[in-house]
Amino acid sequence: MNRRPLQLAVFQSVPVLRDPVRNAASMVEAAAATDAHLLVTPELSLTGYDVGDAAAELAIEPSEAVALLRPALSRGIDVVVGMIERSATGVPYNTAAHLREDGVVFRHRKVYLPTYGMFDEGRFFGRGDRVDAYPAGHGWRAGLLVCEDFWHPALSYLLAVRGIDVLVVQAAAPGRGVWAGAEAGGRFASADTWERIARVTAQLYGIYVVLANRAGVEGGVTFAGGSLIVAPTGEVVARAPDAGEAVIAAWLDPAEVERARRPYAHARDEDPHFTQRELARILEEPSGRR
Repeated sequence: MNRRPLQLAVFQSVPVLRDPVRNAASMVEAAAATDAHLLVTPELSLTGYDVGDAAAELAIEPSEAVALLRPALSRGIDVVVGMIERSATGVPYNTAAHLREDGVVFRHRKVYLPTYGMFDEGRFFGRGDRVDAYPAGHGWRAGLLVCEDFWHPALSYLLAVRGIDVLVVQAAAPGRGVWAGAEAGGRFASADTWERIARVTAQLYGIYVVLANRAGVEGGVTFAGGSLIVAPTGEVVARAPDAGEAVIAAWLDPAEVERARRPYAHARDEDPHFTQRELARILEEPSGRR
């Protein structure tokens, strides 16, 4: 399918903890303020991050999220929302869901649930067990990751060999290193690492990388904002501030993807069969040799 230019917007939100109706209303308002084809929101944008034991109570089916966001979706704008998904077995998942007026386009359940520092997600959520690419509209092939997933390069690699053109990453990343500050002038030194990962991933595979991080304070934690849209060249083409709500947007240009893959051909030349063989060999070795 031929790609057509796609206008993508990121709504860097400050969710109200455990208030999906109010948070959905904020997304609808943000969608009304942009002409984008696709609006991307942060991790758990529908509920806030620090849900704790209320995760099961706040879990809904993606079709219920479609209903909450119907006023935006009916305008022809797709939304990637961060939600707690209720599974058929009752297990709640930290899920990124791409929604359209006629239903759920795709969903990704967060694979890597952090359990270090302030994070304790493994207590409250089930773990996703796969990553897939999907048709996101306008001929674009996309992949979704959620926060910690992006820090495990194998997941970006798996999506790249599936032929994605754009990688969408939802995050609820706290700000660290406030006294040091970021190289680009922001408040948090931690923002530099996120930006480096995004820029390198984009340039390695010749893809757009979209990082939607939340802002605000919740449970004594200050979230870092600084959402980004990165071109296939590795250039940051849109950047949100490190505090407060903001909407940033950019046109995703098919010609930029094509140009970025010449003369580079990393994704084309990648040999997943070699990777599979080497991983199998490593896993068969005695554990002491790993």
